[in-house]
Amino acid sequence: MDIFKAYDIRGIYGFDLTENFSYNLGMAVVTFSKPKSIVVGYDSRKSSMKLFSAFASAIIDSGADVIHVGMVSRPMLNWIVLKHGYDLGVIISASHNPKEYNGYKFIAKNGMPLYYDNYLIHIEQLIKGMKGGNFVKPKKKGRIISLDYIDDYVKFLSSNLSNEFIKHSKNKRVKIVGDASNGAAGEIIKRFLDINNLDYELLFSEPDGNFPCHSPNPLDKNAPVVLSNTVVKNKAEFGFIVDPDADRIRFVDEKGNVLDNNYSACIVAKYLLEKDRKKFVVHDLVSKKILGEVIRRNKGKEIISRVGYGFIFENMKKNDAIFGAEVSGHYFFRSMNYLDSGLLMLVNMLNALYKKSNKGKRLSTLIKPLNKYVDTGEINYPVADQGYKQEIIGKIVAYFKNNKKILGIKKILLLDGVSIYFADAWVNVRPSNTESFIRMHAEARNAKKLVRIKKIMDKLITK
Repeated sequence: MDIFKAYDIRGIYGFDLTENFSYNLGMAVVTFSKPKSIVVGYDSRKSSMKLFSAFASAIIDSGADVIHVGMVSRPMLNWIVLKHGYDLGVIISASHNPKEYNGYKFIAKNGMPLYYDNYLIHIEQLIKGMKGGNFVKPKKKGRIISLDYIDDYVKFLSSNLSNEFIKHSKNKRVKIVGDASNGAAGEIIKRFLDINNLDYELLFSEPDGNFPCHSPNPLDKNAPVVLSNTVVKNKAEFGFIVDPDADRIRFVDEKGNVLDNNYSACIVAKYLLEKDRKKFVVHDLVSKKILGEVIRRNKGKEIISRVGYGFIFENMKKNDAIFGAEVSGHYFFRSMNYLDSGLLMLVNMLNALYKKSNKGKRLSTLIKPLNKYVDTGEINYPVADQGYKQEIIGKIVAYFKNNKKILGIKKILLLDGVSIYFADAWVNVRPSNTESFIRMHAEARNAKKLVRIKKIMDKLITK
């Protein structure tokens, strides 16, 4: 079924994601997992309540209880499951996708994210095997129990603020601007900022599934425009924007410049490693070269991961890593059981910016020395045939192996596609698992080297 993806269930509401599917999904989940109770929340999308009603009805009809937590962020739902030990957690959300989309993400009692390979494949098989949705009804139906955990979650976030930040904010209120993207996190953010004595303006805090504010994707170049302008107008110290389910976050400096997500990761990684030396930090293999340098300079141990949420999480858990970062704006924390959280990243950014050793330096000042390299960003080459993608990767590997000495190649890594490392540059080429593209990303010390690498790749990929 097309709506079953690598990490979740996602589709267009009314087309491949319907109330009937949602009811069958609920029945299949209870049949396979046999939970006593399932925590269910949702984001601000127009279809979320309709899908919730069908999904919850199926759970109740199957004899399990629904712990209804209302409109919440995905990290908050994960925290609820972890903190209170519920059997299963489900959020109805399509994250940063356009308004027509919706979907389901799952987390197990032990905090393990549930993906296609370790869970959803079984759910898909059960749904395919249904005949008219006929399941044996239990003797006793379940119940809906509505609970509000927002204040408890805000206390958890606040408990991660450093004493240095708390002391600083008592002497001088920190002035910031936030953007909730008309998503699920507006009320959570508001309560967090209020109880921690921050001077703030919060944009687009009202939930609206049409996302009239801007694109729900923070990586869209137009999404942070209003935020950037407001930061400058308010003379704020920085700004931040989250996506509708608040699992991703981006930052804006006091001049209104949108930070590269890698630079945000550098600032927080340095702060966390200063507190907890000789610990692992995980990042994906398309992260900027400077992130690895910052980790090593601060006596951390760098782990390079395949691109993808699941791979970062697995590497975090396996190595008991203190912090993880994805180029897409997901940030992972040991204190969240190695899961990601946009607002926990905000907390750690506050801690990092207002530590004593920064001596009042502005965010733009802290970022300046990190901007040492030039990069292409992600370039997508259209490739229709999945088999041809692998042929291209093979051709690239052969070329660089044959010219290793001439080109001054230090290392070739076959972790996700192929990554080639030079003394002053690197390039990664990998096939997209979900789209008809070959993705290329390169970074170098200077533009001349970068142009040379791109020309080689253009020939190898498009010829």
